Amino acid sequence: MAQSSRLAAIATDFAAEADMRVIVVGGGIAGLGAAYRLREKGHQVVLLEKEQEPGGRCRSVLWNGVWAVTGAFAFLGAETNLVELSEKLGLHQPDQLLDLTAAHSWNVLIKRKDVVDFGAFDLMSAAKHPYIPLLEKAKLLATLPTLAKQMLASDPRDLTSAIALDGENACEYFRRYSPTFVDYFLEPCMGMFCGYSEEDYSLAWTAWSSAGKLSWAGNHMWSYKNRGVGQLTWALGQFFLQDADTDYRLGTQAQAVHYGSDGVHVDSICNGIAERITGDAVVMAVPGDQVSALMPNLDTARRNFFDAVDYAGHHIVYYVLDRPKGDLLETYVLPTADGFKRTGNLRFTDMGNGTTFAHSQWKDWGCRQHADASDRELLDIAWADVVEAVPSLAGTRVIDSFISRQPAAICKRPKGFVTRLKQLNDLGPLPRVAFCGDYMTNSTVGQAHWSGLQAAEQLMAS
Repeated sequence: MAQSSRLAAIATDFAAEADMRVIVVGGGIAGLGAAYRLREKGHQVVLLEKEQEPGGRCRSVLWNGVWAVTGAFAFLGAETNLVELSEKLGLHQPDQLLDLTAAHSWNVLIKRKDVVDFGAFDLMSAAKHPYIPLLEKAKLLATLPTLAKQMLASDPRDLTSAIALDGENACEYFRRYSPTFVDYFLEPCMGMFCGYSEEDYSLAWTAWSSAGKLSWAGNHMWSYKNRGVGQLTWALGQFFLQDADTDYRLGTQAQAVHYGSDGVHVDSICNGIAERITGDAVVMAVPGDQVSALMPNLDTARRNFFDAVDYAGHHIVYYVLDRPKGDLLETYVLPTADGFKRTGNLRFTDMGNGTTFAHSQWKDWGCRQHADASDRELLDIAWADVVEAVPSLAGTRVIDSFISRQPAAICKRPKGFVTRLKQLNDLGPLPRVAFCGDYMTNSTVGQAHWSGLQAAEQLMAS
């Protein structure tokens, strides 16, 4: 069965009678997940997405014959909610998947001359790191009992279960035991994956996210041969296009969200035309730092939480180089300690036709420093960073390049964030309103999607 026919058949299998009309504001993976779960249970959905396609930070574009991701690039096999979703959408076919676990190996460039394989991202791998002095390794290992106790007690679906460690900044904590570990392992890794600066994540989040990896067996990284991980959001968008009980509105910007005892309404604008959309409930699936501005009657306690939410930028720059890969390594991770404050990592793939496909990713510092620059200016700056890190590329002709700008890519979780999140959760559900997004949990595709499922369940239970 063709994919479009399969998705149409799924829609006709959903319950016909709806108890609620729910407006979902935001068509990223969290909002799409909430909308799909609501439709499974027979509720009508109005799905608003400001862009012309769904997916948010989980999309991909076809460029020079390659599916280039614009944000998230893979999902974890341990995130069973995504496996279940992909099965429902007819995507979970072994021959259509790529296991990126082995390919996800990164080399850190130390002092701009030595290259060391990261290994896995855990303290045991750090203990084997050839660049960390033995005394520092011993001090690191001495932290394991305390951290392991908290990690084993953590719920991989509940970030607040690690609240006991929320009073410590992760880099400050580990720098007391091993400055080398922070400079050439922790900071480069967080800059690579998240764009984070040292002050952007607490010990609570660091330990909890590691606990999630330990708690879920078979934690492989997967992507789709077609469209990469954006295949998920693309398929969900195709489903909603064909679903008669989803009012699917792309290119529609929410202006204000109001809620009360008689229902909710969302003031929106599409193609210059303003409209008030009404419903019984609303799912707020926009980035957390946008919530307060959209909800003028939000209570003070919740507003205080959302006003403190911040995101790290994480631009991705793609290149086609007029040269084979040759002796270039597949990956380079660039530490801030050696002056690489802007670009976090590089990857090179030989295309087999005399060209090399490459990309670089920016850290938050660079995204903020050059927020007003044009795409052309950013591309020039980014390429200069590449040549600075790998001087042998000087003089290489760049056949083509483009930049995916992500000024708000991943929620920061600094010291105190988990405490504020617990305070938000302790307020209990807000009648007719549910919130979802990566700020509620972790920034993986599966965790963000899970928050959407939880938002839908909350509304259906109320």
